[in-house]
Amino acid sequence: MNFTSLIFLFYFLPLFLLTYNLIPRGRRNFFILAASFAFLCWGSPQSALLLFLTSILDFFLGHFISSSQSRRRKRLWVSIGIIENVGVLFYFKYWNFFIHEFNQALSTIGLHPIAVAQILLPLGISFFTFHKISYLVDVYLNRVQPADRFVDFAVYVALFPKLIQGPIVPYHHFVSQLPDHDHDLKDTFDGLFRFCVGFGKKVLIADVLGEAADNVFQLKFGSMTTGYAWLGILCYTFQIYFDFSGYSDMAIGIGRMLGFRIPENFNQPYLSQNFPEFWRRWHITLSAWFREYLYIPLGGNRVSSVRNYMNLWIVFFASGLWHGANWTFVIWGIYHGFFIVAEKRFEISKKLGNSLSIPLTFFLVMIGWVFFRSQNLGFALHYLQKLSLLSPIDPAAPIVLLPEIITNRGIFILLLACLISFIPETQIIALWKRMLPGVTIKHISRLQIGALAALLILALAALINSSFKPFIYFRF
Repeated sequence: MNFTSLIFLFYFLPLFLLTYNLIPRGRRNFFILAASFAFLCWGSPQSALLLFLTSILDFFLGHFISSSQSRRRKRLWVSIGIIENVGVLFYFKYWNFFIHEFNQALSTIGLHPIAVAQILLPLGISFFTFHKISYLVDVYLNRVQPADRFVDFAVYVALFPKLIQGPIVPYHHFVSQLPDHDHDLKDTFDGLFRFCVGFGKKVLIADVLGEAADNVFQLKFGSMTTGYAWLGILCYTFQIYFDFSGYSDMAIGIGRMLGFRIPENFNQPYLSQNFPEFWRRWHITLSAWFREYLYIPLGGNRVSSVRNYMNLWIVFFASGLWHGANWTFVIWGIYHGFFIVAEKRFEISKKLGNSLSIPLTFFLVMIGWVFFRSQNLGFALHYLQKLSLLSPIDPAAPIVLLPEIITNRGIFILLLACLISFIPETQIIALWKRMLPGVTIKHISRLQIGALAALLILALAALINSSFKPFIYFRF
């Protein structure tokens, strides 16, 4: 089930919220858990079974870690838990990838390949694996006590707003919300407004730009001009931002309607002056997870400069591999790691100043998205050639006109995406106050209601009149 599917919008979510607000507060976690597994079962019963069984194991492992008297035994239990979670993730997400690479090596020396099994990737496995590792490590480090009830732990892992695509919330940041996640009418309205903002980002902006990006990336290289190549990657750059931040907004909004405070995941990342700042603004919860559970345990910045740079490379190699079993994601992670280390070593952005560092960082991030979007390294390298004028047009290839790539509506949405991405929120608020100096909180609430209704109507109309487009991060 997808947040932008008609079944979710018109049946699942309204029925869930109505029932949730009618049942006694003490029963709400049981209801959330049942609804979350129903949500997952709708798309993949196998994923729900896997999540349920591994969650039972991790719940008991948490108690084994906590009750162990010796440090050695605690380390043993937490190691078993991490190996179990990483092993499950490796099997489902990376096994066939490494078997394929191994088979290619065998073929070069004339040996028969190993049979490749049909393995379906469980929905949300990259996200719920990190949640469960967070729980085990937090218990091991005595940050928290293990959950008394399985239902509370399972709600943390399987809460459906963040189950498939995050945000990723460490257990010690979330545990205080599990027993009592009360909410009032304002929380419901704020959550609904945030949900509609995310819905609008996805349907009105990301899907429109995604169509243009797909049109470019599906062109044969003989027909792809340099201009089309730049248009395609520019559209994808904004598509992936509005798609993923839109999902995060919707997840945060649903959580708010339930009384949960799910952390922010994006903060205008394309305004970043350098790559370290980009990762403090982009997929914030993933960056925080890697920093807390991988970078710091490796030694963080408390080691020599060479070791620190190596730690950063390891983190971004892991980040790239986390995104997918493809060398394009690995190269993308290494690419970002290179510029993280370069900034840390030479402080390039300070020397350039804001006026140059922001557009340069945006340009380099956009180049990196070529690897992220490409199906293989060969395609990515050919696409980079198109961007750099090193690949000529085939005169025998069919001519593709601009309206076949992007419509007038698409051009307007692209300009709108640029404005939203590059105008700081502080300037928007200041402009709002100058334009409407006499506006009170009561007026703002009325304007929010009007904006909410307009967003909802426009997004629903666009959704009904377009083909279904799943979220980009849905496959991770």
